[in-house]
Amino acid sequence: MRPHRYLPFLLLAAVACQPADTTASAKQAIDAANAQWPRLTSTGHADSIAEFYAADAVIMPPNMATLHGKDAVRAFFATINTIDPRPTLTLRAETVVGAGTTAIERGRWTWAFPAGAELPPGTPAVDSGKYIVRWEQQNGHWRMVDDIWNSDSPLPTPPAPPPAPARRGR
Repeated sequence: MRPHRYLPFLLLAAVACQPADTTASAKQAIDAANAQWPRLTSTGHADSIAEFYAADAVIMPPNMATLHGKDAVRAFFATINTIDPRPTLTLRAETVVGAGTTAIERGRWTWAFPAGAELPPGTPAVDSGKYIVRWEQQNGHWRMVDDIWNSDSPLPTPPAPPPAPARRGR
């Protein structure tokens, strides 16, 4: 037997085992979800935001511990909704790559509170940054499974330490 005889069949099998390119359908679904974020965040719909996430979702907010599960996602966004007036979050996917039931999105976000809002100390009125989300298609819907984001703004400068006490001479 000649091994090269089977090469075309092996190549065909390898190609057939590759997951289908689902980039177009994933991008369409992700863009539709992203278009809803400004309305949902500015009106405080934490339950609706949580529906974008899988039951076992993981979110990794900046300067916080990792949160696990849809209930934790809901609680996170509900806490943000306690600030009144609420901020508006805008998301824009820069790239989406899908293969089979998984898609990766990389994008930009902008967070803005209405003018004149009384914010907690240290909270900027406007912020922006970047994010990466891993999506999975579950029961015909694209759901966020892993979500991490961070700000482009520099961390605030810590206050200067108090001056050292004066030394007394002998």
